[in-house]
Amino acid sequence: MESVELYLPNINFKVRTLKLYKKDIIKAINDSIIPYKKDSDKYIEIEYMVNKNKYLTLVSKIKSQKGIIYDSFKNQTHKEVLIEDNLYYLVDNEQYICEKVNDYNYKVIVAENNWNSLNWVIRIIRELYLREKEDRKYYFMHGTALEFNNKGILLLGASGSGKTTLAVKMLELEEYKRFLSNDRVLIDKNKNLEYFPHAVTYAMGTVKNNEDLDKYFRENRILEKKRKIKYEDAPYDMDCNTPLNDIEKVFQHTGMIAKTTLDIIIYPRFKKEMDNLEIIEMEDEEKIKLLEETNFTPNDMESLRKPWLRKRVLDENEILVERKELVRELLTNVKIIKINFGIKSNVKEILNLL
Repeated sequence: MESVELYLPNINFKVRTLKLYKKDIIKAINDSIIPYKKDSDKYIEIEYMVNKNKYLTLVSKIKSQKGIIYDSFKNQTHKEVLIEDNLYYLVDNEQYICEKVNDYNYKVIVAENNWNSLNWVIRIIRELYLREKEDRKYYFMHGTALEFNNKGILLLGASGSGKTTLAVKMLELEEYKRFLSNDRVLIDKNKNLEYFPHAVTYAMGTVKNNEDLDKYFRENRILEKKRKIKYEDAPYDMDCNTPLNDIEKVFQHTGMIAKTTLDIIIYPRFKKEMDNLEIIEMEDEEKIKLLEETNFTPNDMESLRKPWLRKRVLDENEILVERKELVRELLTNVKIIKINFGIKSNVKEILNLL
């Protein structure tokens, strides 16, 4: 067995597997894990096991026993059963099994090695990382995060509000900037803003209206490979995921960063025909309402990302009390505004707010 180590803020992961699969594991990790210095001695260990006979035997055992069904993700469940002192989780599409020895030791068991199997390893890492961070009083927010001139910008809002579209317009700027995370970020009351290891999701309307993304999707045949559809035939409202770390390959003057300090929160609203950039100040009451709506801890109801594999140490009442403290700190120490913008808006004006 060989090991691959990856470092995230406050926690490290060690993935063990046969030498045969090591390069594949590294490739899957590099797509969504931003390089970070080791700042903790704590590890979570995951063994990636490709064994068809073991996998099929376990599937049969799990399906024959009563267990607990968890709504673990959007349109997805996991069945939990106890076998010989260890917990086993079988995903509803039966693509993999996760064996839990304890909170810091796991196995991902699959029938064969392929890209889908490798992605389940990353999925487990994300799940465990989120619960570890929540126990450290970080909160899961619905947003996209960037850094300009060492200043952290967090774009928050509901799906379809224009977060990714605005982020793309900012990534086009020639000023040097760094990208953290798309759609989900982590934040604590000390204004620590951290990335979440997840793919970047683009709507085809955003892609086709951006020269850099258009070139990236055409040259790499992203839609043909992932969605089995010609790029030219894709409707504007179709979504597609791409590796997180491809951001710096697509946009010039852009790097990646795992952590920064939050300075400004923007709630964007995309208005296609708008030419200017409209900055709207808000009263505290509206800010509080929006911060509550875009905070997905303790339960991410949009994607049903509820605790299943790793339960939190903190209970929900304690989390809710701490969440109110987070909101108070953000109201006091972070600029929070709304922005209306369109395709032709000059988003460079946002940098003046920093």
